[in-house]
Amino acid sequence: MIRRLAGVLWALAQTLPDPERDPDLGPFCTYLRQRYGRHPLALSPKEWEEGLLDLIAETIAEGWDRYGAPSAARDPEGEGYIASAEGPGGPILVRAPTKREAYQEARREWIRRLLG
Repeated sequence: MIRRLAGVLWALAQTLPDPERDPDLGPFCTYLRQRYGRHPLALSPKEWEEGLLDLIAETIAEGWDRYGAPSAARDPEGEGYIASAEGPGGPILVRAPTKREAYQEARREWIRRLLG
């Protein structure tokens, strides 16, 4: 999925006179320039893929360091489990029948917010 997305971004950048000036693509192009030390249009699709993967990984790792990862425990107010996390936009609270489901849903929302 990331490979295809990076390929689409690379192809879009090839159609722009200066992708770093594009309001949507520009920040990622600047990241690529800083990472590789070359203009984004001089980079291969593979370098765009690696850059995108690294940016996503860095964003998640920084979020983990800043907010901590979601956690789950038995719901003290009833049956099932509750998972919680701190993240951008405030606390996340999820109730589900199993600990695994609660943790998975909290983790998904936590990552959505970090990457959003």
